[in-house]
Amino acid sequence: MPSISKLAAAAGGRPGWADLPRDLLESVLGRLPVPDRLRFPAVCTAWQSATVSDAASSARPLPAPSSPWLMLPFNTAANRRARSVDGDAKFSEARFLSLAEGRAYAIRQTEPAVPDRLCVGSSDGWLVAADAASELHLLNPVTGAQVRLPSVATLPFVDAARDSDGRVLSYSLRCCFGDEALVPPETLAPDRLRYEVYEKAVIVSPPRRQAPSGGWGGYVVLLICQPLFRLAVARAGDAAWAPLDTPARCWVDAVRAEDRRAVYTMDTAGRVDAWDDMDGAAPPRAVAPRCCCSGRACAMSAACRKYLVELAPGRLLQVHRLRGAAHARYKWEPRPEHVEYTTTGVELFECRTSGGGQWAQVDVKDAGRVLAGRALFLGKSASVCVPVGDGGWGPELRGNCVYFTDDGPWSHERCHEVAPDVGVLDLADGSYRAPRGAARDLLWKWPPPVWVFPSLDS
Repeated sequence: MPSISKLAAAAGGRPGWADLPRDLLESVLGRLPVPDRLRFPAVCTAWQSATVSDAASSARPLPAPSSPWLMLPFNTAANRRARSVDGDAKFSEARFLSLAEGRAYAIRQTEPAVPDRLCVGSSDGWLVAADAASELHLLNPVTGAQVRLPSVATLPFVDAARDSDGRVLSYSLRCCFGDEALVPPETLAPDRLRYEVYEKAVIVSPPRRQAPSGGWGGYVVLLICQPLFRLAVARAGDAAWAPLDTPARCWVDAVRAEDRRAVYTMDTAGRVDAWDDMDGAAPPRAVAPRCCCSGRACAMSAACRKYLVELAPGRLLQVHRLRGAAHARYKWEPRPEHVEYTTTGVELFECRTSGGGQWAQVDVKDAGRVLAGRALFLGKSASVCVPVGDGGWGPELRGNCVYFTDDGPWSHERCHEVAPDVGVLDLADGSYRAPRGAARDLLWKWPPPVWVFPSLDS
């Protein structure tokens, strides 16, 4: 195989990195993981030009899989000082820890930036984030692309009080079942509603550039929201959130099927339904029955979070995250009703959906058979099971482990005063520790950390 220098010489002129053929540069660029693609244009003007050309190409090869990033909390006071010193109110930075490298990247953000938002969902390189007015946006933190989702005031149980200029003064959140109000409405400041109403957002289909307009289209977002853990969906072009009618069901997680033909939703009882069309025209199909934790976990329902993962087509895994009580040093102590929980372990249940399958508990010591050396990433982000090692998302990731981020229950006070519960649970030995390179950053609280699956597609 000819060397790089010979290829450069064949292109004419003195051999050098800037003289590599354009098609070779674009081929290499298209196969690089995100961190290296970010560095690529800084080498020289020829490589920068190849980056611009690659971004405009619709026939580039699939990039190498990038290991997940952890969006890090930060020192609010230091970030405020940095922005004032720069004298540029239009930009700020967000920090992301690359698990593969164990190092953090500071990426400049256009306003309103990631550090000012509460992230309630993440997949395909995009975040679903609520701004200071509790409005949701799709945001790619690497490219800066943003897409505004329908207003929170279009949910049937949220009303907005506005001034003469249309600015939101406050929100009213009604807890109702049908047309019947269960309790009096609660009035919330514009920035506080996001802590009360958003449980999790799942990107069913990510945004794509539409020709010839260049606008964003094709996206579908499923929202799990309060009160009563309901479902609502928004598609590209929708002016309002569309509630999905699921009476007497309280939903806790949802995941897009690997073949993208359905969306699985799981309720608090562990039952799973499949939605073949998210417009609500057809009712969902029941695919898995009720599933219970051990007696200890069920007795502490507030300390147990449930996640749904598709291991393979027709194979579902339910993960119950167990937590032990750990009192935090709140500024507003004594508040004995507020108890913090630290992850202590998991319970795993597997179900094969064909033939009316039932949930079967998996011995944690036998988790390697089910995960087959893969790793789970769980939290507000999409619940996924990913390959690790040289043929997967990087040899630095650990197989048969669960990577957790803190996902609540959230409140304004908790998000700003309590260190998040983030760590890697090794199923082989039961150890739970902070991801490599993250321990110091996790002393800070805001914004709550979330897994990010970086992409430059937008």
